[in-house]
Amino acid sequence: MTAHKKQQLRFVWIPLCMGLTHLTLKGPLVLQPFFDQYRWAHALMLSVVGTLVSLVVGWQTIKTPLMFMYSCFFKPLGKHQNLQGRLESFYQDQASIYDQSRASLLRGRKTMLKLCAAQLKNQMANSIHQGKPIWVDLGGGTGWNIEQMHLSFPVDQFEHIYLVDLTPSLCQVAQNRFAERGWTNVTVLCQDASSFQASYSLEGRVQLVTMSYSLSMMDMYYPVVDRVQSLLAPEGIVGVCDFYVSGRSPPSNKSSSSHHNRHCNWLTRYFWQMWFDLDHIQLAPGRRDYLEYKFGTIKSLNRRNHFIIPYLIQIPYYVWLGCAKSSPSDATLLPLLEEDDGSSWTSSKSGTSSPTYTPHAALVMAYQQRRKEKQWRLDYDPDSPCHTQFRSYIYAFTWEDPRVDLEFLNLNKDDVLFVISSAGDNALEYALKGPKRIHCVDMNPCQNHLLELKLASISSLSYEDFWRMFGEGRHPHFGTLLQDQISPHLSGYAFQYWSQHSDRFSHKFYKTGYSGLALSIFEWWVRMNGLSNAVQKMCHATTIEEQQAIWTEQIRPSIFSPMIRKILNNPMFMWNALGVPMNQMNMFLQECTTQEYIENTLDPIASHSLLSTDQYFYYLCMMQRYHPQSCPSYLTREGFDTLRSPGALDCFRLHTDSILNVLHTLPDNYLTRLVVMDHMDWFDPTDHDELTREIQQMARALQTDGQVYWRSAGTKPWYNRIFEENGFVVEPLGVRQQNKAIDRVNMYASFYRGTKKTN
Repeated sequence: MTAHKKQQLRFVWIPLCMGLTHLTLKGPLVLQPFFDQYRWAHALMLSVVGTLVSLVVGWQTIKTPLMFMYSCFFKPLGKHQNLQGRLESFYQDQASIYDQSRASLLRGRKTMLKLCAAQLKNQMANSIHQGKPIWVDLGGGTGWNIEQMHLSFPVDQFEHIYLVDLTPSLCQVAQNRFAERGWTNVTVLCQDASSFQASYSLEGRVQLVTMSYSLSMMDMYYPVVDRVQSLLAPEGIVGVCDFYVSGRSPPSNKSSSSHHNRHCNWLTRYFWQMWFDLDHIQLAPGRRDYLEYKFGTIKSLNRRNHFIIPYLIQIPYYVWLGCAKSSPSDATLLPLLEEDDGSSWTSSKSGTSSPTYTPHAALVMAYQQRRKEKQWRLDYDPDSPCHTQFRSYIYAFTWEDPRVDLEFLNLNKDDVLFVISSAGDNALEYALKGPKRIHCVDMNPCQNHLLELKLASISSLSYEDFWRMFGEGRHPHFGTLLQDQISPHLSGYAFQYWSQHSDRFSHKFYKTGYSGLALSIFEWWVRMNGLSNAVQKMCHATTIEEQQAIWTEQIRPSIFSPMIRKILNNPMFMWNALGVPMNQMNMFLQECTTQEYIENTLDPIASHSLLSTDQYFYYLCMMQRYHPQSCPSYLTREGFDTLRSPGALDCFRLHTDSILNVLHTLPDNYLTRLVVMDHMDWFDPTDHDELTREIQQMARALQTDGQVYWRSAGTKPWYNRIFEENGFVVEPLGVRQQNKAIDRVNMYASFYRGTKKTN
């Protein structure tokens, strides 16, 4: 319970406690006979006295909630000739306590302002516009927004700020606030938002327009939104925070990221709309729909305010950032999104499950192009069943060895890669070699959210913050970094996800996701067997001999206990914790038992190379973090600086779709390399029509002599013959043998390459 709520409750409990405590005590001597006979009167009198004392002592504390309740629920508004008269009648008695009384009711304002500030900073860093920006705060009231924005984007960095509000009493508070601050570049205009006039024309010159819980209070909102559109400069942004209720059906712009968590149930829709209507606050969905119709959505959050009584009272509110529409039509914007290498940002050619590339998405991406912002993520439909089945990422880290990949890939600046996103670690390793394009594909949106976060963090954070997030797996200020620095570089989808899961970096990031379950079980098993010291020593051993001895003598004897065997033989554990589907499990069970497979995997590791300096995969599993000397290359200072250099991350394109659908979108003879990991093990060998179509599309999209790389749990995957039937020459690059590792992970039984030889 917060201190503010405790203070409020104090004035209920003090009189009651005083009465009950003194129920058995004597009153003044002159009234003693009376109180002896009527003890309840004694208690009542002390309760009244206690109440009066509480009111005198704590008037300043209860003044704000009492005035707020009176003004909002009891004070008659009366009849007024215009909107200004009604607003002044409503606010004049509470102008002095407005900010204190709205702190817990008007949620999301700080988030909206921080997001706007981050966008402005990013524009200034990229030299998008010359000079200082102009900001217009419509319905700015007491000036709280401007004072709050000063913490993120100092007022003196604006050319001018205009606070527009129709209520004289609130404007007077704002005037006094700015005078105390000595801000001479802030002007308060007590005028209508749709028709206000400054000392000079602002049309097409404003870089930022904000509306904080004001759009819902404007009777005629169409002209206000239209006026905002006319004010914005081409690079301008709009920030809005307000209450809302959704309609019975979703908005037409369904692929927009603003749709996530937007729906309200029927009780919420009707109750809050009627409740706020008593104070002339309009929550009908038409206002927000029109706003999003007139502007492109850059960022959007739909939240619930658990006001006063958590989880019982849930008031819907949203935070939204939009961009101005450019003068060309949406159709003419689409050619801007064509790639210089022949690929396209547009919709899938397959016509199957890939979403239509909407004009809205084209608008936002054109906005990003004009502002030189990173454009990694392609639009997708977040409500498609193939995506909604995933609530989190499966892999918080990638479990394939990129060093071996790079030995055979032999990448150069002309290569165009097609890879599975996973956690993005290997894709970032490939990017260090400077290829022309890397298409990252994953059906699970959360895997691309994770990769996108890494790309955005490299672009916006210092190396120290980046290392704390993904090296140590812990950053106590991630939520602040997300809003203040990372947000301009994230798509709306990824920003929503990480806003909702900002606690992922509060403790141990690598214990999140489904792969984190395996790490948690391993940690529990180590403690149960008293092996914590042995694991520590093995992870920090300085010689292979020392590492091998610890494994053989202390850890290995405990790792294959009967209980562990049962866990590893459970398909549910193999899928949810290790990401091993049933079809893949059946592949290695045809050649060996689960225990034999794990023995063949782990036994050679201790003698391969040191965990402390090279085998960061197992170091991470044991320590739940990386070590500066044992980590992926992109997490080193040198790797980070390379990826941070101008244009280094421009090669990335993130597709949230199936491999087959994305391949359909690519031109013939376009790709040079495909790295598809072990995903073909997941197909059913008795029904492989989809895999056959996928391999045929690989052959179509690959250049002659282009190559496909895959790993498998089987030494001779059944689908090798499908590659051969479609013009590939298949060769093994590594087949696991007993006591010999094929790479630093050694989790897969084989590593293959297919080279396209015919068209």
